[in-house]
Amino acid sequence: MNKVIYIGELALNVTLNPDGSASTRVGDRLVTASSLDGMMGVETVFVGEASADAVGDHIVAFLGQAGVDTGSIDRFSEGASPVRISSLVQGKPVIHSAYPLESVNPVWPRINEGDVVLFGSYMAIDKRNHDVIIDLLKHARARKAKVVSLPYFDTIRVPRITRVMPEVWDSLEMADLVVVTVDDLSALFPGEAPYKAFRDHIMFYCRRCLVLDYDNLAMRFFDGDDSWTLSCRPAKTDKERWVSGAVAGVARALSEGVADPTDIMAKADETAHSEIASEI
Repeated sequence: MNKVIYIGELALNVTLNPDGSASTRVGDRLVTASSLDGMMGVETVFVGEASADAVGDHIVAFLGQAGVDTGSIDRFSEGASPVRISSLVQGKPVIHSAYPLESVNPVWPRINEGDVVLFGSYMAIDKRNHDVIIDLLKHARARKAKVVSLPYFDTIRVPRITRVMPEVWDSLEMADLVVVTVDDLSALFPGEAPYKAFRDHIMFYCRRCLVLDYDNLAMRFFDGDDSWTLSCRPAKTDKERWVSGAVAGVARALSEGVADPTDIMAKADETAHSEIASEI
């Protein structure tokens, strides 16, 4: 089995509950997926940036406890890791962060033929880091790694999608496979059905795309003009955990050399419904 390398944003999520208590959760789908792969015994590396303070320590410790190699996380001292605060009672989430002016500067992991590199979140389209990440992805492709793009982002950080579309197109062009949710496609291409969004936009840059549809418990894999649909079992987890589990399963499948769309979706479905995915 080859190793899996995740590239994404590291943040601490804080949820304010109606009873006055608060709960925390580290990261988004890339972080959760990397943790699942690490806990399932896959050699997993996370590339990102976290402040050299208590919040950053907490984030890095979470990944380390899941078996993820954190040696490629840039620990900066000139700012603060993002803290995303949301309330179950009112309004939109609030994000507090303070990144350095310089781009991320981690120790890049060794990339071998057959390794899997997954990248996405706001970090991939942030102009501060975009060129650095694209350079790493070019290196990964030259090393014959499999590159997977997850073009999702927090809409609070991207109030006008047109401003980041050049970075989105760059990211899609680097990918061997694109993994998106129906909600991601709605944010990128408002009003367009998944098939139309793939055919009219994504396929020009990458001919393989997996669409995750939590609300209808389905996955649909596009490869050029061909497509396959998998009806998934009822999920015991929330949408984010289900999506993260599916991403982790895709990464595991590719790291094992699986290429058939139906087999990739089967592994994604299996991981999304695993006991470990419902507990993390």
